[in-house]
Amino acid sequence: MKKLLLSLLVAFSGMAMNAQTLCLVATPITASGTFVCPAITGTYPTTGLCFTTANTAPKAIWYKFTPTANGLISVDAAIAPNSPETNDTRLSILRGTCTALTCVTANDDAANDDYRSKVSNVAVTAGTTYYIVWDNNWTSTGFSFNFNFTPATCFAPSGPYSYTVAPTTTTASLGWTAPTIGTPTGYDFQYGPVGFTLGTGTILPTTTNSIALTSLTPSTAYEFYVRTNCGTTNGYSTWAGPVSFTTVFQAADVPYSTSFEAAQFFHIGWAETSATTYTGNDWQTNAGLAQTGSTSAVVVASAVTTNAWLLSRGISLTANLPVTITYYVRNFLQAPSTGSGSYELKAGIAQTIAGMTIPVAASETISDATYVQKTVSFTPTATGTYYLGFHATSPINAGVQALVLDDVVVTQPLGVKDFSANRFSVYPNPSNSLVTINNTLNALINNVQITDLNGRVVKTNNYASSTEIQVNISDLSAGVYMMSINSDQGSVTKKIVKN
Repeated sequence: MKKLLLSLLVAFSGMAMNAQTLCLVATPITASGTFVCPAITGTYPTTGLCFTTANTAPKAIWYKFTPTANGLISVDAAIAPNSPETNDTRLSILRGTCTALTCVTANDDAANDDYRSKVSNVAVTAGTTYYIVWDNNWTSTGFSFNFNFTPATCFAPSGPYSYTVAPTTTTASLGWTAPTIGTPTGYDFQYGPVGFTLGTGTILPTTTNSIALTSLTPSTAYEFYVRTNCGTTNGYSTWAGPVSFTTVFQAADVPYSTSFEAAQFFHIGWAETSATTYTGNDWQTNAGLAQTGSTSAVVVASAVTTNAWLLSRGISLTANLPVTITYYVRNFLQAPSTGSGSYELKAGIAQTIAGMTIPVAASETISDATYVQKTVSFTPTATGTYYLGFHATSPINAGVQALVLDDVVVTQPLGVKDFSANRFSVYPNPSNSLVTINNTLNALINNVQITDLNGRVVKTNNYASSTEIQVNISDLSAGVYMMSINSDQGSVTKKIVKN
C-alpha cells in the first residue's frame, strides 16, 4: 500500500542483535523474542521477490530461522514503542538457498492506519531455513520486531482464496488451498458480517477445500475464517483469516451517500482501477484525513503523474431528471512539499474505465489545504444503472502530495412517481370515447388500469410498450375515474372524467 507520511527517527528497546547485510551471513534466530533491526543498508534479494516494486536504491537486512520441528512462526513490527504512522516497514519471508530463494509470504502494512508489518502463523517445516528480510522500500530507519515460533502438528489452510463460482446477490462459493503439511480430514468454515468476532459466526463443516453458501443478503460484505480438521489424534489447526467476500451489489437508489467507512472499496461496491501500464499510486482509504463527521476518507498520492480511477457502486437513475453530486475534496501536502492535485469526474453505464463516457466535472486543479465542497450535475438520457468515476490526474510533485476525497452524495430532485405525473398528458379530459396518453420521458407504457371512486377495477388494457396509446372509455358510465398508467419508468395515476 502506498504511503503518505515520511518516517521519523525513533528510539527502540529490546534484544539488540547485529542483523547482517547479506543473505549468506544472515543473523540466526534460535528462539522467540524481541529484536532490534538496525538501519537498512544491506543487499536486496535478487531471487524469490515477494514484491514487484522496490526503492530506486533497494536495500535489505537479513535474519534466518531453521525450526527443529514443524510449526508456526509470527513476525510482528507493530509493537510499542514504534509509531504506527511514522515507522514504515516492509517484510518478506523467503526460503531456499541464497542463490535460489522462493517467496513464502510478505506484508507491507499491519493495518490501514499502521504502516508497520506483520505476518502471523506461517507454517514452517523442520530443517528448512526461512529468511526474514526487511527492506527500505519506504524508509531505512531501524525499528524493533517480535519473533515467535510455536510447534504444531495440524496446519491451517491458506490462499489463494477464490470464488469457485461467481457470486450472485444471495450466494457465494468459496475455495482455499489445502495445507502442505499433514493430511486434513476436513475443514471448519466460519463466516459472518465484516468485523464479526471469531467464535460468534456461523460454522459449517466441509470435507473438501471449498464451500457453497446460500441465503446471503444482497449488496453485503462478509468475512470468513477456515481451519483444518486433522482428526482425533492431531485435532484442529489455528483459524486462517479473516478473508472478505461480498454478494453482488445491486444498484443503490437515490439519495445515495458514502463516507468510505469500509476497510476495502469492494465492501461498499466501489472499485479502484487503473490502466495496466500505470505504475503509480492507487486510491486507498485513510483514517487520518477524514472530513468532519467521517472516520475515513480516500486518498491518492502523487509520486508520478497520477492516472488512477475510483469507480462508484451502481446507482439507479431516472431519465431526464437532473442528478446532483456533492463531495468534499482537498489537497494534502507533507511539509516542506509543494504542489497541487487534479482530477476529473465522469459517469457511465459500466463500472470500467472504458464505461466512463459522460463528462460531469472537467479537469480541475485543487490547491486547497482544507476541504472544499463541490457540487456538479448531469442529466441521464435513459433510465438505468450509472456509475461515477473519480479520475486522479495529479502531476508529479516533490516530496509527499495527495488528493483527498470524502462524503459523496448523489440525489435527484424528485422520485420518478412524483415527477412523472407532470410529464404524462391525458387528453381530451373530459372525454366521451377515446383518451390519448403520451409523455415527454420516452417512457414505454405497457398497462393501463381504470378504477371507479370505490376502488373497483372497471377496465384493464395491456399494450406492446409504446410511448403513446389510446384508451376507449365509451363503454364506461358517466363519472369520475382514476387511471393508473404503468410504464418502464414507473407508475403514475391520473384522474379522468367520462361525459
